[in-house]
Amino acid sequence: MGKLIPWSFEKIRSGEVIQIPTFTNVAAANAAGVTAAKFPRRIIHLSAGGTGSVPCLAVSDGTNWKQVAIGANAI
Repeated sequence: MGKLIPWSFEKIRSGEVIQIPTFTNVAAANAAGVTAAKFPRRIIHLSAGGTGSVPCLAVSDGTNWKQVAIGANAI
């Protein structure tokens, strides 16, 4: 029998788009109840949360949100 594939991977394999929740900044995410402690390993999009109020991604380490800069355009 084949290996059981988690439901989340099935969605990716079927070509569905993954929707990442968007917040203005970490304070807005926390106000909405999306805290780093409550959602470890979660990825969120911050529309003005990066250094200089630029868009970025944030990843929860279980304690804090870690900023991931969105760099130059992919080629």
